[in-house]
Amino acid sequence: MTLIVFEDERWRYFATLIQARPLFELRCGAFTARERAAEVAGLGAAMGLARPHLMGYYGPPEGLAAFLQGSAPIVLVNGRALDLSWLPELLAAPLNTVYLAGESLLGARISPALASAVLYFLQAQAAADARDELLRFARGRDIGPDAPPLLARYPWDLIAQCGEQLLRDLPLLQRRLPPADERPNVVLRGERVYLDPNARLDGPLVLDSRDGPVFVEVGARIEPFSLVQGPAYIGPDSLIASARIRGETSIGPVCRVGGEVEASIIQGYSNKHHDGFLGHSWLGEWVNIGAMTTNSDLKNNYGSVRVALEGVGQIDTGLLKLGCFLADHVKLGIGLHLTGGTMIGTGSNVFGLHSVPKNVPHFTWGGDIFREYRIESMISVARTVMSRRKRELAPAYEAVLRAAFEATRPGREGGMAPPPPPEAVKALARAELEAVGT
Repeated sequence: MTLIVFEDERWRYFATLIQARPLFELRCGAFTARERAAEVAGLGAAMGLARPHLMGYYGPPEGLAAFLQGSAPIVLVNGRALDLSWLPELLAAPLNTVYLAGESLLGARISPALASAVLYFLQAQAAADARDELLRFARGRDIGPDAPPLLARYPWDLIAQCGEQLLRDLPLLQRRLPPADERPNVVLRGERVYLDPNARLDGPLVLDSRDGPVFVEVGARIEPFSLVQGPAYIGPDSLIASARIRGETSIGPVCRVGGEVEASIIQGYSNKHHDGFLGHSWLGEWVNIGAMTTNSDLKNNYGSVRVALEGVGQIDTGLLKLGCFLADHVKLGIGLHLTGGTMIGTGSNVFGLHSVPKNVPHFTWGGDIFREYRIESMISVARTVMSRRKRELAPAYEAVLRAAFEATRPGREGGMAPPPPPEAVKALARAELEAVGT
């Protein structure tokens, strides 16, 4: 069979986070939606169907047409899916079966011929139209929007569900991570610590799984005097630098994390290496947070946190605790303070402030005055930062960043200072790279 994970109309509610990545590439728990679907289905990978400017990098190189010419079933999975306990049942369902979560298209197992009839709608993120077309020819089953939530509706659902998702991911991770054995100067509390044999633990440190499992992947390193409380996930080749990692935290691959982190998701390849607090927050890839920069996740009046969603408007989350959202390639200087519900767009660079504005548009830079970040300079910095982690800025990914820059230009127009001279950008980039460290 061919497994395809798709974006639907609701991607707009996540727009600040996903100008440079598909909706189904957002981490929650140990996996992204695409990774989790492939794991549950027992496949090496799942195809992705996203907005056009993302397909050159995140889509299959040979395109989707090749998978529609055979007779193998096509399985569709909504990229907002959180709980996938329904997927094994769908995989065994009769051909041309559609699963719904209320009004939303949740998944389907269909013939290539029927898939050809609906992929046009899914390519345009018109999942409602695809649903209606599918129900003309296929059997529909509403498995309900009841708890646990089947689909993420807002960005903060990823944070709120991360702990539960780690519990649901336990059977998948147990396939490759054995229970931890006793190690010198490592205190294991509880019996749900799962550790790759090639992970490095430099005691004294504590791994506490009494409130939930702790997972430590291959190549990860935990330095002395660290505390990791479950449920928590430490991704491959990540470094925990004498940090306090509180429960409901998921850290993706190749991150450098210090200070205190609570109930947060770090997508991957990002640095929060120094002291400072990160709580109830989501960080994309290639984010760098300067020393002592801290976010608030609780209002002084203990009221619910409000968030201004790009293109949607301000929404009361109903959450007592909520921190910040930093999209891919965001850079924060030293000693900044972020209030609850802050959203900073892709490629932005903020420095020299005490309090950061609650909403910073994509590809902007500055402090007292914000300007458009020249795309050539931003890409130059991204190329250098990625090379420090032995990753290449592929031409297809560069095209994604350039397309995101153009698509978000209207959000930066009006009220912004003119772009800074290239010499100033280069000087800031040099200082930034020196501050990143190893």
